[in-house]
Formats: sequence, structure tokens, C-alpha cells
Amino acid sequence: MGRSRAFVVVAAGVVVALGPLTAMSVGAEAPTTTSADKHGETLNVLPPGSRGTVSIPDLVSLGVTNLPGVLGNPSDPGALATASGTQPKNFANQLEMYDALNTVVPSQLTDSMLLTYYKDARSGGEPSTIVSTESPKSGVTIRRDTFGVPHITGATATDVAYGAGYAGIQDRMFLTDILRHTGAAKLAAFLGPSASNILMDQEQLLVAPYKTAEAESQITSAVGRFGQEGRDLVARLDAFLAGMNAAAKKLCPIAFGIPTPGNNGVGFGPKCPSEYAVLQKAPTPYTRGDIIYIASLVGGIFGKGGGQEYADSVWFQSLVDKFGQPRAVQIFDEMRSKHDPEAFPTTEKPYSFMPGGLRPNKPSVALPVLGAPTADGSGTDAGGSGLPIPPLPVPGTAAALKRQAEIGDLSTPLGRFDFRPFRKGMSNALVVDAKHTTDGHPIAVFGPQTSYYTPQLLDEVDLQGPGIDARGVSFAGTQFIIELGHGRDYAWSATSAGGDMVDTIMERLCNPNGSAPTVNSTYYMRGGQCVPIEHYVHDESIVIPSAGGVGTPSHLRFNVYRTVHGVVTLRTLAHDRLTNTDVPVAVVTQRSTYGHEADSAIGFARIANPDFVHSARDFQRAFAGVDYSFNWFYVDHKDIAFFNSGLLPKRPATVEPDLPRWANPAFDWQGWLSDAAHPQDINPPRGFLTSWNNKQAPGWGMADDEWGHSGTHRVNLLADRLQARVDSGQKMDRADVVGLMIDAATVDLRGAKLLPLALAVVGNDPQSQPAIALLRQWVKDGAHRLDRARTGQYDHTAAIALFDTWWDNNGKANGGLAKDTLRPELGDLVDDFPYLTDDHPRLAVGSSWLDVPWYGYVSRSLRQALGIPVQAPYAQPYCGTLAVCRAALRTSLRTAVARALAAQQVSSVNQLSHDKALDQIPSTTAGVVGVRPMDWQNRPTFQQVVRYTSARTIVPPSRGRLATTGAPWLVGTVALLFVVAAGVSVAVRRGLVRART
Repeated sequence: MGRSRAFVVVAAGVVVALGPLTAMSVGAEAPTTTSADKHGETLNVLPPGSRGTVSIPDLVSLGVTNLPGVLGNPSDPGALATASGTQPKNFANQLEMYDALNTVVPSQLTDSMLLTYYKDARSGGEPSTIVSTESPKSGVTIRRDTFGVPHITGATATDVAYGAGYAGIQDRMFLTDILRHTGAAKLAAFLGPSASNILMDQEQLLVAPYKTAEAESQITSAVGRFGQEGRDLVARLDAFLAGMNAAAKKLCPIAFGIPTPGNNGVGFGPKCPSEYAVLQKAPTPYTRGDIIYIASLVGGIFGKGGGQEYADSVWFQSLVDKFGQPRAVQIFDEMRSKHDPEAFPTTEKPYSFMPGGLRPNKPSVALPVLGAPTADGSGTDAGGSGLPIPPLPVPGTAAALKRQAEIGDLSTPLGRFDFRPFRKGMSNALVVDAKHTTDGHPIAVFGPQTSYYTPQLLDEVDLQGPGIDARGVSFAGTQFIIELGHGRDYAWSATSAGGDMVDTIMERLCNPNGSAPTVNSTYYMRGGQCVPIEHYVHDESIVIPSAGGVGTPSHLRFNVYRTVHGVVTLRTLAHDRLTNTDVPVAVVTQRSTYGHEADSAIGFARIANPDFVHSARDFQRAFAGVDYSFNWFYVDHKDIAFFNSGLLPKRPATVEPDLPRWANPAFDWQGWLSDAAHPQDINPPRGFLTSWNNKQAPGWGMADDEWGHSGTHRVNLLADRLQARVDSGQKMDRADVVGLMIDAATVDLRGAKLLPLALAVVGNDPQSQPAIALLRQWVKDGAHRLDRARTGQYDHTAAIALFDTWWDNNGKANGGLAKDTLRPELGDLVDDFPYLTDDHPRLAVGSSWLDVPWYGYVSRSLRQALGIPVQAPYAQPYCGTLAVCRAALRTSLRTAVARALAAQQVSSVNQLSHDKALDQIPSTTAGVVGVRPMDWQNRPTFQQVVRYTSARTIVPPSRGRLATTGAPWLVGTVALLFVVAAGVSVAVRRGLVRART
């Protein structure tokens, strides 16, 4: 014991000495490495291509001769050109690679074929593929390869950041402008005040209504939190902005320095993005605040979960009205699937977070009064607007559900721009450990799903310099860090985790004169005082261009209301159970990352720093610095790992997290969940890690807006295939893992997991035999939605058409398998459920079958009716007895057959067909040049295939200085400390021996 303590004391001194030195300064000399990233070790693909800026000469070369207001009639909507694989250069040359993968039989895929569908993505690039080199300033070099990917090197870390900003504007200038205006809630001013653009600005004001000074102040607050790491990062950010602005001025030299109303003007230059000319807008310099606006847009939507307590409470109260509270609580818990034991977890290690079911009688609970009067919250019309601003619906209503489906579907002079995929998390990961691969090295096939844009929201860069050495992708406007990618001998990726970091707070309204408050009151109780709700007007200046140029100025004026807890969404009544009265409240959204979007950049800086990351443990430490809610995955030449990040609040035991809570210090958050308490794993016994936005761990409570984490989840399509391969004893190579991924990517989850159960319940119904036979054959063949031969029609097209009709009758009362399965018990309440019944390919975003609670409800209900063993069975079978359920489903199927035959005007189910174009993935065009649609495939937008066979070797700098993590002059001191530790250990051991004798 004495020896152990002595050694720990000295070793701790070593760790303390080294701890603060993990970040290299922005100007420090970096050691060189011999790379483990050789030819073919890292592959990736990012459709449509690296290039995203299209100039007017490019348009002319594509045959476009009519730009509205510029080259032709201003009233003409113009024409979109379609890029080919070669023109414009590097614009769409990765699209064909990506789309072709599902034309191959997965079991016939070989390693030698992978470079047909992915490109070599080694760090630094292959010298023979470099086609251009430029140096925008001293110390910065940008080399581009045949795919157009920029490989950026710098003498200092700030030089690298400058190059990243310069190249990022070259590749994504107009898209970056869209993102910063969207994040600043000024999209209507930039793209035009269409109803959809105004709706998007309203939504952003409900998420992150930052004034310019507030956005920029996040940068200085990050410095205060992270010290030298923060200061280094800010220096890199400023250099990044300088590079962005230098590139913008070079591309559009006429645009800058000319005063114009609003941001109208000209954006001309020989290489200026043509969209500026179409919109008659002028690009303006980028600022620190712009980067925060982009981060708030991405992190405030992708990297969070929760915040649906109000809508959930409306549903709960409708259950109470029909069944009474005890049964309502039971149904709510069963529908919620918060701790479904059948749900597949990414790690099998248990973690406790938000345990237990619904407890509506906890003192924190503040239920809204249904049908009560309401008053304005944030995003509403402040008066004086020259254009109409629509009222916002009450959460939990049909109007709110309809609005949620429409947010982000934008209409612009350039065409439709669909931001709706921002509402989803859509990424996946398959990571196999060393024991189950053919060569004894782990394999990863993983990537984010951010839907499909032209140009892509993600941008690929390769950054090399002091303190940074990584290649991968970042959202446009944030390329000075690598958010997903690989270093010299390790790679990482992410899936959205949806951790519960958003709460709904009911702030009691008051009047300062002591009179009784109403929903129109603008003061609230804080610390026993009646204080004003912060209010300001978000004034969006609109200048609509005309044929003559400037056009007529107008304004959009939105209310923004905030309290100490966050953003006010509306004012209404809530029931106070203690006094049995209904009291006026402000409904407030509290988000843990609100005002701290910049902080997560630290984690991304760490993961791309080769001096920080040498192991799976270092990877986990790096992503502990990311506040957004993501599942992170890692692979190197010997280990695989997982870490769940997020600034997750610890709630008092008196708080019910699934329902709105009163604003009260006793119910406030009590700090943050520790890093060790987050789900994580290294080399799990299962032999693999997989994720498709599913449950993280046993005991891990899903956020209140995550109701679909049951035993019927799309992650099962990956997990079943991986587990079967592990169980078979057959080792895997990269092509095998890619094959498992693409095989799962064309499966209809409902057809594979639910249709067999439905057919078993229906049985041999004489009136539906042709339909039953048709559907059974589709199930037998794997329930794919696939046209591998590209005939223009799916295999099993008739079965797909029939099943799509049967699953959901467009929300109507009869003829939909989803609702008809639960209707015997719940009746018309199934039509009021606040979550959609499907996530179908016809939504045209690529990703499908995500987090739909109805999939689990149908599976468990039908298995109970059939007498199949179920973990945690429903207390009351929602489909009833087998006889009741069979009668319901037979009627449902017959109704669907009749509807399908009538809709297509055919006489036999075998004559039905499904237009696969309805499922195709159209790229949303963020500009005037688009690409062709792709066949549906449910896989990441950016995807990496990684297998390292060795680790990097650190090579000392040329001056003979030892390569170190931290200050080199401490190397001798550290070595001496270890010698002293060893000496102390020997002395203590000898003393113990003498004591014993």
C-alpha cells in the first residue's frame, strides 16, 4: 500500500505538469510524422462534388442565357442548368460514384471494387493527383487534387485557418451566405420575403434570437472558459475570417465598397457566384458573429433533443380525459418507449439518466390549460411590418404539427431550397473490432446524413500545420475545424444523439402594480420580484429588387421575448394544483447550449490535433469538450470506441422531465452530467459498435421528443446483419462491412419487421388471397425498395404500391395499418397523437424510417395478439384479442386493396405499380445549377471507409529537438520525474521489506 501511494503521488505530479500543455500554440513548430494513412487506408465520398461556386461564364458554358434581371427578362423565373459529371469541373463528379453503389449485389462487393464508389482520401493527398497550387498569402499553400479537394498547409496554425477560409469561400461562397443569413433570422431579406422564408426566420428566432453583439460575445466567453486553448482558437477564427473575406473580394471585386440599401447591390466579377447577380445582392464581409449564427443554426437543430414537453402534456391530458389519470399514465409510458428493454443500445454497458416513467403529480409539473387564451411570444408580428407575418400555432395542435412539417421548405427566386432535413438526425456508423476482421485491424464505415444539397452543406478540406493535421468535412462557414474525418492514424464520425438538453418552463406572469396578471402581462416573477420580460424587436430590412435596380424598401418586424431561462414561445394559462387555479404564464424554452454555440469548437480543435489524440481514451477526452448532443465513433489500427457528448443538465428528483415545469429555484438545473456518466465504450464484448440515431445504453432515458426508440428501429437493420456475421465466425473485410451497410440501405423497415406480423394476424383471408401472396413474396425477398438493374421500376413494385397504401391512409380514419392496429383500444385518440405515423422515402430527403413510434406500437401490439413473447408487454393489448385484431386488420387490408385498385384504375393487385421516382433523392439546389436525382438509398451523405494497419511514428523536428506534446524544455524534467518516481518506488519497497523482517 505504501509503495502504491508513493508512486501515485509522484505520477500525479507528472500528470499535473503535462496536463495544461496538450494544446500547441498557434505559432509553435510542429513535429513531423511518418503517416499511417497510406494508399487505400482511408476512403470517402461526398456527393455531388467539392466545387460549389458557379460563375456566369460557367453558366454560359452550360447553355444558360437567361438570368432573371441580368441576362434576360426580369419577370422570367430563369432556368436551372443541370451539371454533368464533368461540367462544371468537380461540381458533380462524386455523384455517380455514390449513386452506383446500390447497383452492386452486396455479397459480390470486393475490396478492389471500393475505389469505384469511394475516392482515396489520404491526408495530404497523393502528389500525382495534385492539379493546382496557389498561395493566397505568405505561409499558406492550397493544393487541389483531381477531385477538387483543397489540401491546405500553413507555417502556423493561423496560416492553416486563413487557407481554410480562403478555400471555403472558393467552394461554398453563396451557400455560406445563405447559412449566415438563416442563422441570423434574416433569410427573407436575403432570398426574398416569401411566406416560407418568413416562416424560417420565425423559427430561428424561437431557437437562437441573438443580437449581433450577443453573437460576437460568445467568442470572448469561450476564451474565459478554456484559457489558452480558447485564445488559440480565437486567433484561428480571426485568421479564418480574414481568409474568407480575402477570397470573397477576389471572386467578387466589384461588390465591395459600394454603398447600397440593405444588402442589395451588385456581386459581379469574373468568378463571382452567379446567384448574387440573379438576386441583385452584394456579398458583405464576414464577422465573428456570422460564424456564431451558422453554429447556432447547425448546433441548435442537429445537436440537441427535448423541448416537446408542451405538446406531450396536451396528449397526456387528452388521455386523462378519456381514461382517467392512472390508465393515462400507463398508456403514456407505453407509448413513450423511454426505457424499452427491447430497444437496441449502442453500448451494452448500463448508464443511468432520467430513470423511471411519467410522474405527473411531482411538484414541478405545470400543465397548460387546454383551449386557454394566448398572447404573443417570440417570432410574432411586432407591428409596423410592411409584409404579413403569420401567427404561430399553439404547440401540440394539428396546426403546430403541420407547421413543423413545413418549416424550412423555402421558396426563392432561385427555386426551392429545402431546409426541412435540419429537423432530423440521420447518420449511421458500423465499426467492427480487430478480432472480427480478416487482417486483425478494425474497420469503420460511417458518416453523417445531412440530406442532399447542391452544393453540399458539408465541405471537404485537408488541414495540416502546427496543432492540426486532419482531413474531413465541416459545415460551410466553419472549415477552420474538421467536424468529421480522420487524422494520420485515426478516424472519427458522429450520429445525432438527441440528448435531453431542452426544457419547457412556465414563468408566472405578474404586474408591477400588484394587480391581477393576464396572459397579456409583460412582467414575470423572478426571485420574489416582479421584473420585466426582456423584449426587443428584430427588424429585418427588406429591399425587393426591381428591374431598375434598387426596388422598394420594406420591413419585417418580429417580437423577441426572453426571460432568465430562455426564449418565450407564447403566453397562456397553466393550472396551479396547490391553489387549484389557472394562472397566466410565459412558456419558455430553456436550452443548455443557448449562448454557448462557440464552446463546442474546442472539442473539434482537440480531435484534429495530433498532439492531443494518440488513443481511444484521448478521443473520448476530446469529445467531452463538445456540448452538442452527438454519438461519436472512433477507429485506429487496434481499437474502436464510442462516446456520447452533450451538455446534459442534472434535474432535481422533484422534477418530471417529460412535462413542463414551474419556474422555481427548487426545480432549476443542478449542474451538468459528468463526462464519466455519459455512455461510452472501447472494444465492446459484442465485437462491434453501430448506431443509426438509436438508444445509447440500457438505462439511458431518451429525450421527451424521442418516442420511437423501441425494438423496431432502423438500427436493427444494421445490428442484425453485423450480429449474424459475428455469430457465423466469418471474419470481415472492408467490402463486407460496406456490403452490410448498403444492403440495409435499401430495406423498407416496415416491410421487413412489421408486415410479416400483420400477415400472420390476417392469416389466410379468402377475400385477400392475391394481396397476401403478393406481400408475402416481397417479405421473402427481403422487403427491399430496389432497382439494382436500373430498369426504371422497383422489383416487387406491386407489393410496394399496395403496402404503402395499407400502412397509412394519409391520416384518415380507416384503411391504415398503423392506426388501425391501435384503434380497437384507443379509438379516435389515434388520430390526435402528436407524432407522425411514418418516415417514408417519398419525403425526398434520403433518410427514412427514423424514430417513428408507430413502428414499435404495431410490432408489440401484433406480437401480443399472436402470443409471441414480448419484453415489457402492454398492460392492455391495443389491438385486442387475436380474434378482434384479425377482424380489424382484415378489414383494414381489404379497404387498402380497394383504395389502391381504385386509385390506379386496375382490376388486380398484380397490376399495381409504384412510381419509384416518388422515392428518388433530389438534391436541393442552393443556386442556379442542379444535379440529377438519385435512386433512394438510406445511407450517410458523407461516408468514410477506414482501416488503418499501423500507427504513425513521431519524427523529431530538424533542429534536433524532441517531438513532444507541450513545451519541449520540459522533456528533461519529465524524464527526471519518472526516474525519481522509480527511485521512490524502490526505496519504499526496501523499507517495506525491512519492516516485515
